[in-house]
Amino acid sequence: MLNNKFHSNNNDSDVEIDYDVLNAAANRKNKKSGGWQAMGLDNNVFKALERKGFKQPTPIQRKAIPTILDGRDVVAMSRTGSGKTAAFVVPILQKLKMRNPTGIRALLISPTRELAIQTFNVIKELGRFTGLRAACIVGGESLQENFAIIHQTPDILIATPGRLAHIAVEMELKLDFVKMVVFDEADRLFEMGFADQINEIIRRIPDSRQTLLFSATLPKMIIEFAKAGLSDPCLIRLDTDCKISDKLSMIFLLCRAHEKIHALLYLIREFLDKNQQTVVFCATMKHVEYVVSILEKSSISCAPLYSSLDPTARKENIQKFHDKSINILVVTDVAARGVDIPLLDNVINFHFPPKAKLFVHRVGRVARAGKSGRAYSLIAPDELPYVVDLHLFLGRGCKFAKETDQYNEKDHVIGKIPTKIIHLEMDFIKSCHECLDISDIHFKSENAMKKYISTRPQASAESIKRTKVEMKSVFETTATHPILRNKMDDVKSTVDVLKQLKEYRPKATIFEVRSNNNSKTVEIMKQKRKAHESLIDERKKQDRKRKLEEAKEIGNANKVEPEIEVKPQVIEDDGVFIEAAFEDIPLKVEPVNKKKKDLYLHALPKDYFAEKQMAIDNSFGTLASEVCLDLTADDDENLHKQKRQQVWDRKKKKFVSSGANDDPKNRKIKTEDGHWVKASYKKGVYKDWVNKQKLAFAKDTEDEDRFNVGKNFKKGKKDKEVKGGRSELRSVDQILKSRKAKDKTREFQERRRHEKIKAKESAAKKKFTKKFGDDRGGDRSKKGKNFGGKNFNSKKKSFVKSRPKGRK
Repeated sequence: MLNNKFHSNNNDSDVEIDYDVLNAAANRKNKKSGGWQAMGLDNNVFKALERKGFKQPTPIQRKAIPTILDGRDVVAMSRTGSGKTAAFVVPILQKLKMRNPTGIRALLISPTRELAIQTFNVIKELGRFTGLRAACIVGGESLQENFAIIHQTPDILIATPGRLAHIAVEMELKLDFVKMVVFDEADRLFEMGFADQINEIIRRIPDSRQTLLFSATLPKMIIEFAKAGLSDPCLIRLDTDCKISDKLSMIFLLCRAHEKIHALLYLIREFLDKNQQTVVFCATMKHVEYVVSILEKSSISCAPLYSSLDPTARKENIQKFHDKSINILVVTDVAARGVDIPLLDNVINFHFPPKAKLFVHRVGRVARAGKSGRAYSLIAPDELPYVVDLHLFLGRGCKFAKETDQYNEKDHVIGKIPTKIIHLEMDFIKSCHECLDISDIHFKSENAMKKYISTRPQASAESIKRTKVEMKSVFETTATHPILRNKMDDVKSTVDVLKQLKEYRPKATIFEVRSNNNSKTVEIMKQKRKAHESLIDERKKQDRKRKLEEAKEIGNANKVEPEIEVKPQVIEDDGVFIEAAFEDIPLKVEPVNKKKKDLYLHALPKDYFAEKQMAIDNSFGTLASEVCLDLTADDDENLHKQKRQQVWDRKKKKFVSSGANDDPKNRKIKTEDGHWVKASYKKGVYKDWVNKQKLAFAKDTEDEDRFNVGKNFKKGKKDKEVKGGRSELRSVDQILKSRKAKDKTREFQERRRHEKIKAKESAAKKKFTKKFGDDRGGDRSKKGKNFGGKNFNSKKKSFVKSRPKGRK
């Protein structure tokens, strides 16, 4: 790998050459621009992208990679399947360039082990020519293996927050060399309760780091964290995810809560094409199971998707929907948050979303790439305030259907569902509820709905007031939706009779029913009516007056019109008359002309809000607040977690628990293995492992002792750089090499032992010769022969016998 820059002397002048610029220019010349070539990537990274088959960058990659390469902190919104992994992997490989054993330089944090392993595989494929070393640490593995990985000083570390925090505390790890930190799927990280672990990790990373956050949505917690923990962050998002297409037709259908399943069945059977892909949004996990069971009972192929679904089943269901083997996907908002579903045809809101931004997030998946689409919304009476909030958010007025209206895709009309459609599916739903499994799921879904209603966000107070005052009789006055009118419309006379039946309130009490006119009970009731009739009329007048005063306060007194008088219809049925029970409402009140008293100066100019709308503000806080979205959990466990969720403390600059009885000393954390341990994580496992392995350094690979000069500094000696700890597992070649070395050492020791024995024997022979001499005469020779030779030989034998038995 060449260095980025080098200097060449030419006529005593330094010329600086920037290889990044030359690389980008060469790529533009060689191939067409508009892809990876225009980003000025190194040859090793570019070659891996071509080998992988990435020809053109995705929209999120085209926006994020240049900004990250410039060194800015980034908060990016992207769904699963949009190429977000390569959007942060490619800049990391480009900036790290080559292997450096100093320590961990890039840190990637993923919420689950599956996602961490998937990211690790992508880094291995795209960084195969760079020489960078990557490692993955997830829960479920032994701590000893993780310790060995840290001692190998990888350049890039992918980890789950729970295991990384455990190892960091246990090893007293200092991440002083980290230059880039990536939080993948940040919304899930904070929802799963990893705020403590993230704080522990960030505390060990230098402030000069570059931080990247990738998330499908932007909850308020992430925005607060980004404002405090990131320096001048840049928000990157795709406009198609946050806008409603002009070719989208929104259809609002009014019905009762228990009639929604009937309307859903009719819409899927009669209105939706079998080849069109549809997503049905439900409030809770139990409603998803209930809707799927009803659809499967009616032979409609579909698949569920919710947060607590098994990851394998989740992937299979998404893949089936992508392959179009099934065309209906029943989901919750939490589960469908990060799923990328291109070219969706229809969306059905089985439960209306409690936030206008969530509605836009749902229907923003439809009518992309110039295609048309529809968004059906089934609205119960208690969901009308949210409908008003949505129209205020979109800047449109609520338009209710009239009998003379014709269907137009551009007119977003609110209309009723004919009762014939409800009655058509009623028998089938009753037969489904006779099944024990479905009836059990239905019972659980009703209980889950009660919990959901108590925890969902409230509509604005203004919308609730307007709904009570202006739309109290909206179900009675609204006509059938134009899109359903020609299909199965109700007869007008039948509608009027049913309306009168619904409004009929009998004046006779239980004492007067089936009694003779001369009975005592009838006489008592007549006397009671005479006594209390004046009091009842007075109370009715007071109620009417109170309603008019409430209308005046809101400013809609002029809109209080007298209701149309409904003539009673006579039905010949044993002489019984059905009369409408509406009370007369007085004519509209004329407004009283009062002079306005402007005695005080306003704090803001009159045109302040108009100018604010026209002003251009590209700051991170403004842009992030536009896309801020908090989702309600879809199961009981996560709903409980949301109540005890941690809150960002602006003064302490960290997440603090919202519970009052959470003592940090007694707090425990659930690990990924499912065990509860103390939040400190300190157990002394690492110290035992170091003593067992007999390693030189016992704290961490990036400790300052690594480059500490110590006593040798005063003497002027150079301290050698300590190499990283060796791996515990040895290869076959290493084992053979060690065996050969041991055999060689053993042979050398045996040879030296024999040489020493021979040397001792020769020294003893020389000593004997020197003592007795070497006489060549007869007597001396005999004496020497008889004494010297014999004694020498015997001494030699005794010397040999005196050696240890184990030595050869």
